[in-house]
Formats: sequence, structure tokens, C-alpha cells
Amino acid sequence: MSEDTVSRRSLLNATTISLFVAALSLCTAMYQGYLNTRAVNVFSQDVMYRETMRACHEAVHFFMEARLRINRVAAARDAGDKERIEDFVFEANRTVARFAAVATYLANFNEESRRERYTDLARKLEALVKSAQEKGKAGADLSHVDEKFYRLNRDCVSSVRKP
Repeated sequence: MSEDTVSRRSLLNATTISLFVAALSLCTAMYQGYLNTRAVNVFSQDVMYRETMRACHEAVHFFMEARLRINRVAAARDAGDKERIEDFVFEANRTVARFAAVATYLANFNEESRRERYTDLARKLEALVKSAQEKGKAGADLSHVDEKFYRLNRDCVSSVRKP
């Protein structure tokens, strides 16, 4: 073998090895990109799951608190406690507004029919505060809003189930 042939063969081997290393590096980079994309998707799904759980928890909390405050307004009205009824009405309206805000947040991620149901529930709670203030216990019948709330709660349960 001549020196020229050995030199060409060495150059060809070096080129082949360089191309192989470059191809291997490219494959490794593509695989890392794929893994990073998967990790970002897992993290974003987890954030959405946790945020929905938090909002559902707050919706339940504010609804139950609104029920309690509406009953407190009705009891104050029936007892003739005019001094404290205004404070109770303010607190009840504030809690209903907080519920409405969380329900609206939940509805923004769902179809229009849920938005309408959640808005209707918040409006019915507002009307109940006014009715309890005017009529006492007779105006504080919460049975018709309970069914709407249970539907909201079922929506929450179905939307936070992890796939």
C-alpha cells in the first residue's frame, strides 16, 4: 500500500467517525427535546389539575359559607335585630360575590351551558340574600339552589379526575 492510499483511508475513517458522532449528537438532541416537551406537558397538566381542584374547593367553601350567612340574615330578620342585620347582609353579599367570582373562573374553562348554570346559581344566591333580609326564614328557602350546587359539585368532580 502506498502512502497516499493510507492517507486517504485515514481521512475517510476520520470523516466517517466525525459524521457518525455528529449524527449521534443530533439524535441525542432530538430525544432530549422530545423528553423536555413531555415534561412540560406533564407539568402544565398538573398545574391545570391543581388549579381546578383549588377553584372547586373554594367554590364549595364559599357556597357553604353563603348558605350559613343567608340563614344568619334570615334569623336576624325574624328576631328583629335591626342593628346587626345590615352587617349580616353585607357579609352574605360579600360571600356570594366571592362564590360568583370562583364559579365564573371555573366556567371560563368549560362550555357555555356551565357558564349559564353557574351564573344563574350566583344570581339565585344574591336574590336569596335580599329575600332573607325582607322575609326572614320564609324567604331563605335554599332547597332550589342546593340542586344547582350539587350539579356544580358533580362538574368539579368530573373535571378534576386525573387521566
